[in-house]
Order: sequence, then structure tokens, then C-alpha cells
Amino acid sequence: MMNRLIALLSITTIAILVSSFKLEKSERMIPSVKPSLRDSVTTCEHEMYDYFYTSSSRYRQYSDTLFNTLFSKGNRPSRKVFDYAMKGYAYFAGHDMLRKKDILAFIDYSLSSNVRRLWVIDLKNIAVLYHELVAHGRNTGEEYARKFSNAANSYQSSLGFFITGEIYNGKHELSVKMNGMERRYNGKAFDRGIVMHGADYVSEQFIREHQRLGRSLGCPAVSQDVISRLSSTIADGVCLFAYYPHKTYLKTSEILKSDVVMAVAR
Repeated sequence: MMNRLIALLSITTIAILVSSFKLEKSERMIPSVKPSLRDSVTTCEHEMYDYFYTSSSRYRQYSDTLFNTLFSKGNRPSRKVFDYAMKGYAYFAGHDMLRKKDILAFIDYSLSSNVRRLWVIDLKNIAVLYHELVAHGRNTGEEYARKFSNAANSYQSSLGFFITGEIYNGKHELSVKMNGMERRYNGKAFDRGIVMHGADYVSEQFIREHQRLGRSLGCPAVSQDVISRLSSTIADGVCLFAYYPHKTYLKTSEILKSDVVMAVAR
């Protein structure tokens, strides 16, 4: 009888400890993640936020609403690419690594270079700001991207998540620096001089004359007509995702495998 009582007390004590740990962990994680998505840089004290994990049904509902509100038939990206981009955005916003938390940019390199495959969206005002042509590296492929690299002088594009840096005037005139956030796949982007810049080979006219868009030395080059406006939007702390259905990348990216807390204003 005494042994049963001791065993029962032990089980009860363990259950209480486990429950306390779970509660403590939950309380510790959620307040540490700063409000993202619909917040401003300075959060007002009266604002209220919903917190949920990116693995939750609440996150899926939010993404569904966002996707269906943002995109129409004429500017709609792959839902898979959008979901991947949002996962990375949530990861960096949750770790307070984005200076511009309202803006998200992503490129779908699985599409033909002859179609607009760069999207820049405003998550606060729920709007597509840019839907543009973007070039890939000359050794990445012809009309379609095929090969990607993180190596210097490869003249190939890099995959994965970037956080944009400052605007500067360099070899390609007005350009936006890019910091690769995934060591294996784009960690050398800054040293390689991978930037977003304007180029005269990114235009509908170039496609008509050559049957494909022009190619860069690895940079995501855009039209000269849009670089001035685009650069001011995406520079200085924006999450940018470069997608391609590379099986190894999709399986090994720590960012895509993460499960983080998002905060969305009510």
C-alpha cells in the first residue's frame, strides 16, 4: 500500500513538473518574438496581436486569406513558392532581423525568364507592389534556370533566403546589396558581388529580339525602368527568397524546416 502511494505521488510530481515546463516554455517563447507582419517599426501600446506557430491551422488560415486577397489570375505566383517565402519571412521577423517588416520579395526561378517571376508585396496594406522580369546568371541556364551555385566566378545564381542591404552606385550604377542567409547555398553572395541591379537586357524588347531574357553574372537583374523605384522599396532589411525546386535545398534548409511564432495584428 505504501509503495503504491509513493509511486502515485511520484507520477503526480512528474506530471506537474512537465506541465510547468511546457507552460514556462510557452511563456518564454511568445513574448520574445517581436510583432511582425501588420505592425509598424514603433509598436503602439494599445495594439493587440494574435500569436501562432507557422505549423498551426491558424497560420494556414492566415496564409490562405493573404494569398487570395493579394493575387489575381494575372499576377498569381505558385502557392508553394509563396508559402516558402512566408516561412522565411516569419523566421527572420521572429528573430528581429528585418528592418522593413512590411515588405516581402520572392523570385520563382522555376519559371521561364520570359515571364515576370519577381514579386514584391506589402504585407501591411495587402498589396502587390511589383511583379517584374528578373534575369538569372549566364551559367545558370538559357531561357530556363537549371544550375545554381554559391561559388565565386561561377556566373550562376544562388538559391535561398537573403536579407537586402543598402543602395549604392557601383559597376551597374544603382544597385542593392544582398546578404545571403544560408551559408551552404548563398553565404558567399556578398563577397561574390551578388546584388540587384538594373540592366538593358531585361526588357520585353530584348525577349522579342533574342527569344529569351538576357543573363547576368549571377545577379537578379531587373529592368532599368524599374530599378530606381524598386531599390528604394526593397533595400535596407527586406527578406528576399530565391526559389527553385532543388531537392537537396528543400530538404536541408533550416529556415524552411523551422517552426516559429508569428504575430499578426488583430
